Amino acid sequence: MTDEQVKHMVDRFLGWKLPEDFRPDGGVEFDADGAKKMDPRNLRYEPHGTNLLNYTQAEAMVRHMLEGL
Repeated sequence: MTDEQVKHMVDRFLGWKLPEDFRPDGGVEFDADGAKKMDPRNLRYEPHGTNLLNYTQAEAMVRHMLEGL
């Protein structure tokens, strides 16, 4: 796999819209209704990307997934 393909995978992973049924574990909190508390016109907080890993960490994860492929 080329570095450009890995970069594409990392960018796609970090830009992925979290699913509506996203329920993190390990002490990570996600308040989907938090936007309503800040502005009643908002129906749902819609983050993009995981916000769990930075680019370097996501790249390491993708390379780990591809190792031995």
